[in-house]
Amino acid sequence: MEAKKDTSGSPLKIFRREESLRSRQHRGVCVRVIYEWDSLEILRTEMEPGSTLEKDEVGKFPVIHFVIEGSPTVLAGGESNDLMPGDSIELSKGQEYRISNHTSSRSTILSIVSKISAQEKG
Repeated sequence: MEAKKDTSGSPLKIFRREESLRSRQHRGVCVRVIYEWDSLEILRTEMEPGSTLEKDEVGKFPVIHFVIEGSPTVLAGGESNDLMPGDSIELSKGQEYRISNHTSSRSTILSIVSKISAQEKG
């Protein structure tokens, strides 16, 4: 077993995949919280072929989803759009949406969730 390097005095903090704060897996979708700070969460979502990510799995907060890998489809506001790696989509608080992976390969999405309301921003 390899010893962990002490970075307590360093301004650099590394978050290892196996040390993620929490994760949940449901029907082919694995959502992993990779960073959480006050009103901000960064999530990594891996979607198996044929799976769907519902908005409630991320929370009812404003979110930006950034596609890292794969070609998922987002359905929001009655509109369906195919996404590709490098594409991102911004969704407002309470907006109904669903992201589906209809392809034969895995899709990976990085999500930034803002837990600050407009009232808290001032």
